[in-house]
Amino acid sequence: MKLAEWLVTKGIRQADLSRMLDVTQPTVHNWVNRKSPPSAKQMMKLYQMSKGKVGLKDWCEEFEVQ
Repeated sequence: MKLAEWLVTKGIRQADLSRMLDVTQPTVHNWVNRKSPPSAKQMMKLYQMSKGKVGLKDWCEEFEVQ
């Protein structure tokens, strides 16, 4: 599941997620809009928060290695 989908299903705003993860809201915006991926540490936190719904596979699909 994409991060944007998960946020909508849980009713979590980008600003709320940024506070939960101690990052800026523009950072979360960049993740949601596929401008930059989160760090490995943040990916793990998102995986845990989403109970496995947002995982590494989702990020790999979003950001192809070139």
